[in-house]
Amino acid sequence: MTKKYEKFEEIESDGKQYVIANPVNQTAEPVRLSAHWIEGGDIDGEWERAVRAVIKNDLLGSMELKEGNGRIDRRQAIETLAEASDDDGDIVTSEQQAEALLEYFADENIVELEGNQFVMLRNPNDTENVNGKMILNWSAAIDACVEQITETIDRIENAKEKLENRLDDVDQDSAQIDENLRETAQELKSLGDGSGVPQDPSQLSEEERNRFQQLKRKFIYHKKMKEVDGENPAETVKQGASHLGDKIAMLKDARTVLANKRDQFRTIAMEKQILPDDAMNIVNNMGELTTQLVSVEGIDETIENTDTAELASMVDEFDDVDGLAETTQQIADEDTTEDKATDLGMS
Repeated sequence: MTKKYEKFEEIESDGKQYVIANPVNQTAEPVRLSAHWIEGGDIDGEWERAVRAVIKNDLLGSMELKEGNGRIDRRQAIETLAEASDDDGDIVTSEQQAEALLEYFADENIVELEGNQFVMLRNPNDTENVNGKMILNWSAAIDACVEQITETIDRIENAKEKLENRLDDVDQDSAQIDENLRETAQELKSLGDGSGVPQDPSQLSEEERNRFQQLKRKFIYHKKMKEVDGENPAETVKQGASHLGDKIAMLKDARTVLANKRDQFRTIAMEKQILPDDAMNIVNNMGELTTQLVSVEGIDETIENTDTAELASMVDEFDDVDGLAETTQQIADEDTTEDKATDLGMS
């Protein structure tokens, strides 16, 4: 699918910066976006809010993770973003704005548009095609996972607490069934001449026979309820609460690991944005220039000309920390003595 917007122009209105997304179709209306969406620091970006919202809503949906890349169907991404909100409110106000924003991100190399899919996550090992902004998308994705896990943990903990609070009620209810059985049994026995249940109910008076049938039905009913209730219903509830506790522990482990990975990705992104290849080239070139200014052999040349034995000797020379400190202090003392002698006119 071709892009719907071909040009993004920055404008200022009422002291605020905006971006106008100009559609390819000249009859379509342009869309205004806030320019702050592509702003960011060394370890985070404003666009993460939108990326996080899309990914969080599709964690169990249409997110396709393959070869380290995360893709979402274009239409699904647009619909999801149009409906998404967070603590700061709605991300966008319409599907048109959602589509324009995602294409704006693609134009700024934050995401990629490949056919009918948006590539929200690019394999961080693909060093040739991934930049610092894209790596921050991984942090946003992990944030979404952590948020989802936290919400799930909260729900499970609440359910576990309610379940545990009902244990006393379960014990009480089960005890009441036993009490009902005992009372009914005693009433049945009281209808007989001896100590047991009447052997021949037909010998009873009409009133007693009716009462016998009522008590018989009542006793069997309570007995069946006892069978359904089980020998130890409270233990079943305890086991259920224990299983929920296991799930909570597992989810917390996953959250810890993900949080650590999120911070690692932010570190990688910071290094890519603060120290890109061009910056490292400057470091190396300035080092070479510095050596040339004082007629010292160049760094690369010295590296090439230094064999292993010579390197070992150099390392040993500087490996003695105490000796090195002593030598440094001695040189400093000699320099101080010479300075004083010069000040006194001595030579």
